[in-house]
Amino acid sequence: MIARAPGVGAILIAIAAACVPMWWIFGTLQLVVALAVALLVGAALGVLAAVRRWSGLSLLLSGIAAFALLVVPLTAPQRIPRGEWLPALGDSAAALVLSWRRLLSIGLPVGTSDALLVAPVVLVLAGSVAGVWLALRSPRAEVAAAIPAAIGVWAVLWGPHDLPMPWLTGLVAIVPITAYVALVRQARRRSRSPRALSSLARRVGAGAVVAVLAAGAAAAAGAFAQLPDRIVLRGDPPSSIDLVGASPLSSHRSFWEEGERDAEQLAATGLEPGDRIRLAALDAYDGQVLGVGRAAFERVAAAEAGDGRVVGITVGSLETPWLPTVGTPSAIRFVGPRSAELASGLHRDDALDALVAIPGLEEGDGVQLLVQPGPPVVDAAGIPTLDPADPRQGVTELPDAMLTALAAWTGDAQRPGERLAALVAGIRADGYVSHGVLPDEVPSRAGHSLERLEELFEAPMVGDAEQYATAAMLLARQVGFDARVVVGFTPGSIEPDAPTRVLGSDADAWIEVRTETGWVGIDVSPEPRPIPDEEEGAPTVVEQPPAQQAPAPAPAGQDAGNDAAAPNAPQEPVDDGSRLLAALAAAGSVLGLLALVAALPVGLVVSKVVRRRRRRAADEPRDRAEGAWAELADALHDRGADLPPGGTRLEQSGAHEGMRALAERVDRAVFAPRPPTEQEIDEAWRIGDRVLADHDAERGRLRRLAAVLNPSSLARR
Repeated sequence: MIARAPGVGAILIAIAAACVPMWWIFGTLQLVVALAVALLVGAALGVLAAVRRWSGLSLLLSGIAAFALLVVPLTAPQRIPRGEWLPALGDSAAALVLSWRRLLSIGLPVGTSDALLVAPVVLVLAGSVAGVWLALRSPRAEVAAAIPAAIGVWAVLWGPHDLPMPWLTGLVAIVPITAYVALVRQARRRSRSPRALSSLARRVGAGAVVAVLAAGAAAAAGAFAQLPDRIVLRGDPPSSIDLVGASPLSSHRSFWEEGERDAEQLAATGLEPGDRIRLAALDAYDGQVLGVGRAAFERVAAAEAGDGRVVGITVGSLETPWLPTVGTPSAIRFVGPRSAELASGLHRDDALDALVAIPGLEEGDGVQLLVQPGPPVVDAAGIPTLDPADPRQGVTELPDAMLTALAAWTGDAQRPGERLAALVAGIRADGYVSHGVLPDEVPSRAGHSLERLEELFEAPMVGDAEQYATAAMLLARQVGFDARVVVGFTPGSIEPDAPTRVLGSDADAWIEVRTETGWVGIDVSPEPRPIPDEEEGAPTVVEQPPAQQAPAPAPAGQDAGNDAAAPNAPQEPVDDGSRLLAALAAAGSVLGLLALVAALPVGLVVSKVVRRRRRRAADEPRDRAEGAWAELADALHDRGADLPPGGTRLEQSGAHEGMRALAERVDRAVFAPRPPTEQEIDEAWRIGDRVLADHDAERGRLRRLAAVLNPSSLARR
């Protein structure tokens, strides 16, 4: 059993290496802690079972007990200080069955919620127990190599479509598995022939050469070749919710009704001056309603580990599926009687930085957030300095009244940032705010369709954040910025050390534009002020409206396309240097693939050469003489001419004169009282070579080449 100890270390390293791709599934350091503990505990149980010769039932019961004691600290440590050990244990027991499917229906990385870490902990705990026991006790210990291989396959099938350097993660798993098999076979060979010289060092050297060749070939192929799509169980990002047509902007005016504007919509703690509560980001406009697309949202885990300051939000009279957030949440924990239901229905759109909780928030629901700073809000002085990122959204055909106003506001401004600043200043200067819901307010229709926006640009401009934010978004796209509308709340008064009451009158909407440094927010709604009569407020306009404007060219040489509704795309310069690099990349890809294809046959030939030289250069003369027979037997095996099993060498030789001569010389060298001389050893090797040459003389070149590349003799010993 002591001789198999190196194999135990190798199988544990192989299991750990096979778990590397799991990082891209879970993305949390808790995974490393959980798997390390499970691996060590499983190894300890496997060693005890082998030493004490436990029965299979005893080993199974001890594994179940270890799982029950460790599963909560390893998979849900954050629930222990809250006194939720027993509920967490129940969730973990359910996760034994449910976590495998949940992992495929949730966005990556999944974190630590929903007891999803149970799946890898079970795999590693059970795998290490079984692997160590097989490595120590099984007569066919090589079978244990299937355990890390199976864990690695699971990590691939349950993992993402895109894995950084997949060839490297594959090598990291394959090398220790191969080393384990070599160690086990070496230990068996030494146990059968104590006098045999250990070939571990030579095997390690040969394996290292093959590994270097394979790594170089795989690196070249991975760097230059277009690898095929990974085959995984995870489909396209799932979208189990339908938000088509669901626009919180459409209900913006309801917050200003007489019974709602003073009603507490939310109560928040941990807010700082300048914070805004964000509900939704909307960027899909069909000319009638501003909303979001369905395919963007996917289910995600409600992570409880993160960084940032703590913000707590309790829902009042607000009813919405959109999760109110502050900044960018790094961790989310629902509280209240519906916390489990809301956590299981959490969906995220990374592009919009928006969250949705199904079946929707109700009065009394709560959420605790760890938040990082979100997109900054730029003041009027900072807008002209903004540079747009490459636009992707395109533009919408707008009414002439909107384009006329845009031309009047922007004037001779050239840079996109200057034009954006001019249109925002124009909206804020020419616009007036009226919600049109109270008897003493100036009439103002709800809605944000193109027809309503065309009416908005009549004199005087009267509307509220619903219309102004939508109009600003569409006009920002005209001047070259990707833009979206953010719906949420801007609390009127925030006391850092006191809860903040968020009222209906705090409802707000603003825009965000995408710049070279990321998304930034811009306030576009005018300040409330008296609305003049129509005759007093008519703005100056140009006589003829300009044609539809494509986005302004951004710096770095963008050209507007022929289609005015299409976004600009940067023109890729093509020069001789890029062509040379492309040719070199193609050549490198071809050479890398050729090296990868050649790595296996080269490794086989090198292994056989090393084996022959080891036998020929053994320290003991008897071993060198016996090596001549072993080399001939292996060569015949590769050629499909196996010697009869069992019996002596003379019995295996049969009537073949050359083989009988070799068998007699080897038997005399092994069993004689004196060691054989060098001349006798050389003659034995020459006889073996002649026998093999006579055998090959009757075979064609292709069959001889196939025998050289046949790995059978390497695998059987």
